[in-house]
Amino acid sequence: MSDSFYVLVEAIRDTYYGGGPVMVPLLFVGMLGFYFLFAAWVRVGRDYFSSSFPKCIQKVRECLETGDRRGARDILRHHPGFASDELRLALDKSAENPAELEDYLSERYLKADRYLQKGNVLISVMASAAPLLGLLGTVTGMVSTFQTITLYGNHNPLLLADGISEALITTQAGLLIAFPLTLLKQRLDDRLETIRQQIELGFTLVLHNQEKVSRISV
Repeated sequence: MSDSFYVLVEAIRDTYYGGGPVMVPLLFVGMLGFYFLFAAWVRVGRDYFSSSFPKCIQKVRECLETGDRRGARDILRHHPGFASDELRLALDKSAENPAELEDYLSERYLKADRYLQKGNVLISVMASAAPLLGLLGTVTGMVSTFQTITLYGNHNPLLLADGISEALITTQAGLLIAFPLTLLKQRLDDRLETIRQQIELGFTLVLHNQEKVSRISV
């Protein structure tokens, strides 16, 4: 491996040890927050970046208006994503058991919402806890500094360096964890709200189409 890699590893190790005991819960908070954030991205899948669903739902609406349910399913199959999968299941249910479609859609929407929201509260908690732990490290570092001054005076700056370093490193680490978690969580919340709206729109479309089919058959 290159020398730069070893330099980086050594710098990270020195930072960890320089931050004192507060670095342990700080790292735990960071790993937990980013783990749940990554898990949320995996659940959302391609819908996290996709913005073409409105065009897809318009094509599905056109197919359903002409009674082409298979064509609507094919469109959804070629547009993979969480919302498309939910809408495809709704179309299947409308064909299998139209009498229970409304209850099924209500239950399915609640399940999908719980699935999308799983672990999101913990991300917010970790993003809030990180700067507080950093502040705790700041306090413990300054306490250590004052204890050193009490014992040895303030004539030797080297004796004060450890406490000041601990205070600054933990503050920096807390902010470095909280800042990206907060920004990425906000982006995730926006996408989840969009996906919920897409699912609701698709379910409403399927339900109205089924009601129209039922009226025609009667």
